[in-house]
Amino acid sequence: MQRRSFLKGCCAAIAAMSGARLGNLVFAQSPSTSSPPNIIINLFLRGGMDSLSFLVPWDDTDYHTARPRLGLGSAQVLDLDGRFGLHPSATQLKELYDSKNLGLVCATGSPHPTRSHFEAQDYLDHGVPGDAGYSYGGWLARYLARRPTEAVFSGISVGSAVAVSLSGFPNALSLTSANGFSLSGSGSHLDDLRRSLRAMWAADPQLATVGLRTLDAVDIIDHASPGDYAPPQGITYPSNSLGDAFKSIAQMIRLDLGLQGATVDLGGWDTHESQASSGNPTTGQYADQIASLSATLGAFWNDLSAYRSRITVVVMSEFGRRLRENDNRGTDHGHGSTMMVLSDAITEKKVYGTWPGLATDQLFESVDLAVTTDYRTILAEILQARLGINNPAELFPGFSYPGPLGMLTPIPAPTIPMTGIVLN
Repeated sequence: MQRRSFLKGCCAAIAAMSGARLGNLVFAQSPSTSSPPNIIINLFLRGGMDSLSFLVPWDDTDYHTARPRLGLGSAQVLDLDGRFGLHPSATQLKELYDSKNLGLVCATGSPHPTRSHFEAQDYLDHGVPGDAGYSYGGWLARYLARRPTEAVFSGISVGSAVAVSLSGFPNALSLTSANGFSLSGSGSHLDDLRRSLRAMWAADPQLATVGLRTLDAVDIIDHASPGDYAPPQGITYPSNSLGDAFKSIAQMIRLDLGLQGATVDLGGWDTHESQASSGNPTTGQYADQIASLSATLGAFWNDLSAYRSRITVVVMSEFGRRLRENDNRGTDHGHGSTMMVLSDAITEKKVYGTWPGLATDQLFESVDLAVTTDYRTILAEILQARLGINNPAELFPGFSYPGPLGMLTPIPAPTIPMTGIVLN
């Protein structure tokens, strides 16, 4: 659907709708008056991804000693630099790396030592590694609060609930898909329902903001009639929840609704047992997860080739896994992990960060990959270089930003000052 047709249809329908308020139905800013916003997408791999089976230190003897059944060798990995290689199921990610669109950062994570999924996830989502983060809301919410807009779809979570990283952002919405974001009903019954809901919510100040904004969002999507999204010929998303989520984000971006931040969750990374098939570390549960992740991000990037300069995808997990494999051909909760950044502004084709080594005296608490790059350092570089935040450290209370890794080329645009920011 063309933007012009979409806006024309929306305006005509809204003007005829009794009780609707056109002032609340805001689309993207007109290209003639300003540039469309840059977009950050946070993909969270929940469950603790085994980064040592993804970004594999295949030439490290300590790695192979610790993983006699799960370890991947030089003939199995997709070699990057003679030192690291990607899991063989990550073929599209390897292509993105080779084309300098994928930044990989080794030994990343939180300075907090917790190995609890729930604590670690909350600390990353809040951008504060400790219980103090609950006072500040989500890190993505704090960023979006610095980008004032009337666009209804400025911050979305693809799923059944708003992500914790968006908590505190009053305009956050959750949706499972663009074409499924609607009210049930048809004809006059649906019009009556819309009027009744608007009247009911408008009479209650506590419900008005959220309720009316939700109806505004439903109105926009309903009148856009997005239908089933069809990417350009030759591009196929995986037929699963992750593929559907990124297909929905691609559709929202193409509709030009003013999207600035989005979140997606992917579970299934808690691989305590049967991480790989018996006798073959290149197949099994983990390999299937990596294949889906790789195919989805590859399809998304190719789908939105005309929008790449505006998009940054950051991929993280709450922690990595234990260096030593367990007796069940799996791995237990660990510490250091890997982060990925998908962008057309990656400066070099290399693995970023400092590798701490896997000898016992180099491990965190003698058992886990150590963290040498705080996850907030990577988020701060994205916020500064690609999203125009002048002093990104102020978005992460208690964090001292050491400066960028040099992974991203800064955008040629004025930065956004952080003066007067309210964090709670």
